[in-house]
Amino acid sequence: MGRSTKAPVRAAGAVVLRPGEHALRVALVHRDRYDDWTLPKGKLTGDELPCEAAVREVAEETGLTIRIGAPLDRIHYRLGNGADKLVDYWVATVLAEEPRPPDNEISAVQWFDVDDALARLTWDHDRAVLRQALDQPVTTPLLVVRHAKAVKRHNWDGDEATRPLTPYGQRQARRLVGLFTAYGVAAAHSSPWLRCHLTVAPLAAGLGAEVVHHPELTEAAATADPAAHVRVWRQLRDTAADGTVLAVCGHRPALPEALEALGVVPHKVRTAEVVVVHLAADGRTVAHEWHRPGCQ
Repeated sequence: MGRSTKAPVRAAGAVVLRPGEHALRVALVHRDRYDDWTLPKGKLTGDELPCEAAVREVAEETGLTIRIGAPLDRIHYRLGNGADKLVDYWVATVLAEEPRPPDNEISAVQWFDVDDALARLTWDHDRAVLRQALDQPVTTPLLVVRHAKAVKRHNWDGDEATRPLTPYGQRQARRLVGLFTAYGVAAAHSSPWLRCHLTVAPLAAGLGAEVVHHPELTEAAATADPAAHVRVWRQLRDTAADGTVLAVCGHRPALPEALEALGVVPHKVRTAEVVVVHLAADGRTVAHEWHRPGCQ
């Protein structure tokens, strides 16, 4: 397939699985317009990240509130108007369910046993994504966060530990909440330095909880005792592997060692960028993703 001259259409969706009486079941939707059975998905809007769009679109098409997990392959196909469509998918689990009445877009939402779903799906690429989802081990995400944009060091006369976020950084921190919600983050952890604390404070406020501080995660502590710094990240990894979804905010100079401790090859992490590390129950890193929400 050659490259289209039209701007690609971005979309996102999820393979939503839950236990059935005898086997796993998967949620499919029927669209009268195309007379097909397919996985729930839809187009990105505004400055949405694909992971956020996947959660929103599944809710709109099925009535299911989900938490996404491990990423799946991006599907690429050509639309009738000549544009390329790129669809990102994740494995997902159900947090809540509301009835979804049929309308002109979705005429039915139905749970199928996996074998029935593979037979019922209209499109080969949907079957491939479902098979890939079934091959994934159960994972829990651990979200590694670089703090949002802070006042520059040379513009701050106070103690380094009290250097705050800029107004733009505060907007970044608020914007991160949607990303955290998509992965079902249940607790906010950070370095006690103010810029890290403030980056995950909107998340903690939404959860009705306090930010959990780890003194070993500050820049100074990571330099003075790198072994203790890595040990804390490994403890957080073990907590996540047990099933608790955490967002942990740290400092750019110390993040390479943190990512290496989690089995991820580091790259330069920008302000308010998030590395989502998907951990199996044995602590093994199965997959990872990089996200940075846009912010006006």
